[in-house]
Amino acid sequence: MLCWYALFAPVQLERAHEEDSRARNNYSDKADPTPKSTLVRKAFWSSLALVVISGGVGAIVSTGAGLLVCTTHVGGIWLEVIGILLLLWATVFVRGWEIQTWAGVTLVERVNRWLYLGLACIGTVVLVGSLFVTPCRP
Repeated sequence: MLCWYALFAPVQLERAHEEDSRARNNYSDKADPTPKSTLVRKAFWSSLALVVISGGVGAIVSTGAGLLVCTTHVGGIWLEVIGILLLLWATVFVRGWEIQTWAGVTLVERVNRWLYLGLACIGTVVLVGSLFVTPCRP
């Protein structure tokens, strides 16, 4: 819902951001004791899992859809183009320094990351799916 607010109801997102900021002001200032190397390792493996899952979903959905319908060569190319454009959109869209805070945990930063990951995963699903799509036989 917060991603929807970010795109179509910015006033609602701003309200949610203010509420989240008030709640975070009550948190302790104690640093996270987790070593930074552990955070990097967890991010590496969780991102690999996300990539494998996105690729798997694309392959499974496309293979399953291929049992019902086929596509022309041009249709497969368009799926590839759409997947690539979604990946590019995610890359160009993501905001960094303009919204970055010291802790990187504000609501707006989290929504930014969710939108980025959503676009990247959907682009990956479409792109991988385009490779598994069943071509129509002449």
